Amino acid sequence: MTNHRTKIKLSGSLLFIPIVFMIFSLSFINSNHVSAAGEFSVEAKINLKKLNHPDKLKVVASANGDTETKYLTGNDLDSNTAIVSFEFNQKNDIVTVGSRDEYLVCAYAIDDVTAQMESYSCAEGNIEHLNGKNTISLGSGSAKTLSTGSFQTVSGGEIKNPTIRVWIPLSDRKDVKDLKVVAMIKGEFASKTIDAHKLLKESDDNTLIIPLVFDKTPEIGGIQKGDLIFACVSADELNPPEGTECEHRVTSHTGHIHNLVAR
Repeated sequence: MTNHRTKIKLSGSLLFIPIVFMIFSLSFINSNHVSAAGEFSVEAKINLKKLNHPDKLKVVASANGDTETKYLTGNDLDSNTAIVSFEFNQKNDIVTVGSRDEYLVCAYAIDDVTAQMESYSCAEGNIEHLNGKNTISLGSGSAKTLSTGSFQTVSGGEIKNPTIRVWIPLSDRKDVKDLKVVAMIKGEFASKTIDAHKLLKESDDNTLIIPLVFDKTPEIGGIQKGDLIFACVSADELNPPEGTECEHRVTSHTGHIHNLVAR
C-alpha cells in the first residue's frame, strides 16, 4: 500500500513539472522582449495624423547588415498609427548583433495614382533587446539628430544615377576582416561585402572609400536634392562599441558623387 501511494505522489509530482514549465514558457513567449529563436525585431510605430489618410506607405529597414522592405495599404492605414515589424537574424556571415548596434527605418508616403513619393520620415535607433522587440517612432515630433521628426517633403532638382561614396575610417580597427557596407536612398538599397583587411594592406591610408552606385530610378520617383541618404557598416571587429554603425545626411546638391562617413 505504501509503495502504491508513493507511486501516486511521484506521478502527481512529475505531472506538475511539465504544467509549470508550460505556464512559464507561455509567459516567456508573451513577453514584449522575445522574438523567435535566433532573431530580433524592429517595430516601427508610424504617426499618420498629419498625412491625411495616405494611400500607401513603403517602409524600409536595415539592421545587422541586412535589409527589409514592406508595404502598407488599405486597412493598414485606417487608424492614426500604423505599426510594421521587421524580423532580423541575430547572426549572419558578417556580424552578430550586439547591444547598442545601430539600425535605420524610413517610411515613404506614396500617391496611389502617380506612385510617386509625397513625403518621408526616417529615424536611427540603437538595439536594446538582442533577442526581442526594438521599437522606434516615425512621423512625429521635431527633427532631431537621429530623426527627421514629422514627414518631410522634397522639392529639389533631380539627381541622376548618384554614387554614394561611403568613407570608413579604420585606424582603430586594422584587424577587421569581412565588412558589409549598406547604403540607402529613397527607399532603395545597395550593398557590398569587402575584404577590409586586404584593402587596408594594399592602401596607404587607414580609411576605405567604398562607392555604391544607384543607376536605376527608384520605384517611388526620381532622386532629388533634399532626399536623405544612409550608410551603415557592419563587422564583428567593430564591436565594441558597435558591430553596426549608421550615419545619414540630406543630399545638398544635384551632382553625381555624394560622400558619407559611416563611422
